[in-house]
Amino acid sequence: PGARPKAWVCCQFGAREHYAIPRALHRAGVLRTLVTDAWVRPGSPIGRLSARLSERFHPELAGVDVRALTARLVAREAGWRLSPRPEWETTMRRNEWFQRQSVRLLSSLRGEQVVFAHSYSARLIFRLAKARGWPTVLGQIDPGIAHFAIARRLAAEAPQFGPPPPEPPPRYFEEWRDECATADCIVVNSEWSRQSLAQAGIDPGKVTVVPLAYEPAVPSDSPRRSYPSSFTPGRPLRLLFAGTQSVVKGLPVLLEAMSALRGEPVTLRLVGERGMSIPPELVPRESVELVGPVARSEVMRHYGECDVLIFPSHSDGFGMVQVEAQAAGLPIVASRHCGRVAEDGRTGIVLSEVSPAVLTAAIRSLLEQPAMLARFSEAARSQRPSSVAALGAALLAAVPA
Repeated sequence: PGARPKAWVCCQFGAREHYAIPRALHRAGVLRTLVTDAWVRPGSPIGRLSARLSERFHPELAGVDVRALTARLVAREAGWRLSPRPEWETTMRRNEWFQRQSVRLLSSLRGEQVVFAHSYSARLIFRLAKARGWPTVLGQIDPGIAHFAIARRLAAEAPQFGPPPPEPPPRYFEEWRDECATADCIVVNSEWSRQSLAQAGIDPGKVTVVPLAYEPAVPSDSPRRSYPSSFTPGRPLRLLFAGTQSVVKGLPVLLEAMSALRGEPVTLRLVGERGMSIPPELVPRESVELVGPVARSEVMRHYGECDVLIFPSHSDGFGMVQVEAQAAGLPIVASRHCGRVAEDGRTGIVLSEVSPAVLTAAIRSLLEQPAMLARFSEAARSQRPSSVAALGAALLAAVPA
């Protein structure tokens, strides 16, 4: 028999992926403690005061040793609002505050355990762990430095879509490199992120790709989709873009493709926050619908009403909308610069490059061959995303013996 798995401590700032990491470790029987910034049990007065904080709980973790900073967080948030700073400075202040509070809570733990923390909020936590001889696992949430370099380049190439988003100060990535150096293992969610970290000089030997887990709130088979024998102005091909509308997500490329397809029976629905300027001439009223941000339940409705998800991102740590869409039986057209969800030629189309010409050709092939969409949808219905249980097994396997 193999050695008994070590106990794990998960330090999680926020409710990332609906607490998928601590849930996975709990199901694997190894989660000793969850340290988090807010934990609001049902019926708590704080939950009645703040709808946002009322969601900071998961019933699957109700019996776990959760060490939360809820009251301290509420007080600190009030202070941060009273003394506003630039966005990135505030982000770094929050990250450092969480780390210092986590170190205080972890200092009382005894025995051996593996310590997990997400990138940009792990440096001080890992220093304590290494001083105690505890193995450390870094959950890398994005492609790192390369992502910001790509965003900067794209904004310079297409200034009509607005300035590039503010970049973090140099100290942000200096501290991140310290996290990477201290971590015994780094978990990324896509091959694209693994390549981006290698490009930044991070030791590839300690990086493991573990896809994000997804389990629908109500497990059920997605309904079979109906596609016409041909698309017409009365029944056009309905494209969906879901997520932040930004240059790095590839929205300008998609809008240029729609311009090239003007006059064809194809429409585009944009669901999500606006993160860039959009020239009015690129949004023809008859074919592009601007929905804006909606609740998660509403996004699921849009998956059901559209024919294909378009995800032409230039850089993305994973792209959870792809998994959600595929679980709804929706075919996907995606780039290679994100999590590998679509199987080219089976459940969708993987673009050879993110360019208007390549994307236009992909959309036109679907427009001309509706039967291909029907095949993709049937294959997507049979595809099962990575489960929380599989995520736990992958995390345990990633830690060096």
